[in-house]
Amino acid sequence: MKKFQKFNELSKGNKAFRIVNLVIAVLMLAASIVALVLNLKPDRHRELVTIGVLILTILPYILELIIRKRIANTILFAYQLYIIVAGVVGAVYDIYYEVFWFDRVVHTLMGYVAAMLGIFIISRVTKYEKLNVLTVVLFCFFFSLAVELVWELFEWFSDNFLGQTAQGGAFPGDVPLVTDTMEDILCNFSGAVIFCLHFIIGKFSKASLGIKSIESQLAGGQCQRKFLNGNEIIEERTQNEKEEPEQEVVSEEKPKQRTSKKKDIK
Repeated sequence: MKKFQKFNELSKGNKAFRIVNLVIAVLMLAASIVALVLNLKPDRHRELVTIGVLILTILPYILELIIRKRIANTILFAYQLYIIVAGVVGAVYDIYYEVFWFDRVVHTLMGYVAAMLGIFIISRVTKYEKLNVLTVVLFCFFFSLAVELVWELFEWFSDNFLGQTAQGGAFPGDVPLVTDTMEDILCNFSGAVIFCLHFIIGKFSKASLGIKSIESQLAGGQCQRKFLNGNEIIEERTQNEKEEPEQEVVSEEKPKQRTSKKKDIK
């Protein structure tokens, strides 16, 4: 089992960034608990959504304990920022109903972020450095759609069986339920497409447009490569791989020297 990196083993910069992320997580938990206890929107029935936000807030830290590896602070910060905008501000405190375009922006952003996290998932189940661009793009795209599917099922289940109003449609001015679901899926689809185009352009152009940084954060040491004109170039190799051929040559020469000595004795 891999040794989990303790907090005191982190560098000063990572410690400071980690503290910032922990403070954000605590504030998110506090804001969600306050909304849950005070029931600020009793007519909207946001209790289950609030509990979902609480779970999503602590999920990355539970995941770290499971995989025995700390999630990069940059990714953790981006994830928590999204949960604040989409979960705490949008869902728990009901800004979705105050600003009509807020829901569309959030779902588009969700499509992009979920597709980006697909790199993290696929790099944990297979050797990322051996995958071509098309495979990564397709996985990230369909992973984003799968995340949206699960979320829409959650909204539908909570509304129909638990008396919630996650889909809307229950109050004057709300769009029909089917329209809300289809708009959410379409916005998520658009966000996933935007990330895939960003990824492809970053891979095949001279400027990575931040894709190299995203890969290094999500896939770790498995992503040291470029794709130029369809050719895969491995940028870094370990010293052991470079030294292995030389060791084999030395081992082959030794028997030849011994045989030559035996001939001289005869």
